[in-house]
Amino acid sequence: MISRACSRPTNWRRWEFLPDFAAAQLPRYTSYPPATRFTGAVDESIATTALAALPTDARLSVYIHIPYCQKLCWYCGCHTSVPTFADPLESYLDALKQEIELVAARMPPSARVVRVHMGGGSPDILAPTQIESLFGHLRSCFNFSSLAEIDTELDPRGVTPALVEALAQQGLSRASLGVQVLDAGVQQRINRIQPAADISRTVRWLRDAGIASINTDIMYGLPRQTVAHVIDAATFAATHDIDRVAVFGYAHVPWMKKHQGSIKPADLPSAEERFRQAEAAALTLEQAGYLPVGFDHFAAPGDSLATASMQGRLRRNFQGYTDDDADALIGLGASAISSLPNLICQNAPDTRAYRDTLAEGRLPVVRGVPVREQDAIVASIIERLLCDFEANVPAEICTDAMARLSPLLDAGLAQMSGRRITVTARGMPYVRNVAACFDPSFAPQPNRHSLAI
Repeated sequence: MISRACSRPTNWRRWEFLPDFAAAQLPRYTSYPPATRFTGAVDESIATTALAALPTDARLSVYIHIPYCQKLCWYCGCHTSVPTFADPLESYLDALKQEIELVAARMPPSARVVRVHMGGGSPDILAPTQIESLFGHLRSCFNFSSLAEIDTELDPRGVTPALVEALAQQGLSRASLGVQVLDAGVQQRINRIQPAADISRTVRWLRDAGIASINTDIMYGLPRQTVAHVIDAATFAATHDIDRVAVFGYAHVPWMKKHQGSIKPADLPSAEERFRQAEAAALTLEQAGYLPVGFDHFAAPGDSLATASMQGRLRRNFQGYTDDDADALIGLGASAISSLPNLICQNAPDTRAYRDTLAEGRLPVVRGVPVREQDAIVASIIERLLCDFEANVPAEICTDAMARLSPLLDAGLAQMSGRRITVTARGMPYVRNVAACFDPSFAPQPNRHSLAI
């Protein structure tokens, strides 16, 4: 177990609150080009061509999106809803199986699945029999590696011993639990009542079933949340032997997610309070012995994510930081995004449109963006900055970025040495600000991206 009694990290430096940089609205860069550049010009035919062009020995990472929850949390920014008579779960699963068949038929049959990640929504809404049927269909259509890793996101409130057993039988290797916050008052304000005892019980069930790795998500910036609340959630992770912790800031976007209108803006922490909450999460976890991974993940020593970070193999995709080195990411389900060589494409977010398209025998791809050679260069710079806090930059890109980068260099957030950009210790909380300087398509726009911190 990770010890909370660890001494303060010798390299810890108190974060400096720089309002102009902390309040900047920036892409999270889980892909490049980012989703704001997706257009309807990418459709089924383009996606089909890209799938067929995969190498015959391609290693595949498969993401399965379950866009339903048993109850809607008001902070949520995901594509999800509560299933209804008009939008039933069972018919969605039937459509998902149709998509699995269509996608598998369009790619080289010898391509191998090396990783499966199931997210949402909340996959714990599935019954054990539905999990067995879904994975059985997936294995019948795709060529699975014998060492394939299988991960899933879970809401502890919906987990049962029978569900855990069903997932274990499918070879589940990692579970990610949504903890978010433990304070009952904040939970009430976000419509997510979740006693700590329920989370502890879920952790115990997973461990007893042989699930080797457990992640948790915690949040800051929630209504009437305090630094003490964040410390409690981070401490909970450390005392429950959690392997990885992701720390996410709440993005208040009620113009995009109408259910967030139930959260009162007056209850949200100020920019500096929010900043100090993020700092407190980082300090608490590092004091407990976790290693920082990128700008918002933490991993126990020996965890594969920590190892990948130390070895320079850390990657970034739509699930955040990962050690996934597959050749292509195949997104299945409504709103799911696929990242293929030279193409990023997304399925219809609306579940009815998703089902209707598949009923016609067509892939539900509705938008995306080609990845040109120059995009791939920029993508590599941004990924290395967000993963390693430094990157080599070709001369022409460096010249183009300099006007945007100069204020950050002047503020001591980054340094240039020849064509090498390095984020300083002072600038590490602001690494997304640095990364955005190398994105030639980025232009600040209100109400478009999440806050930098």
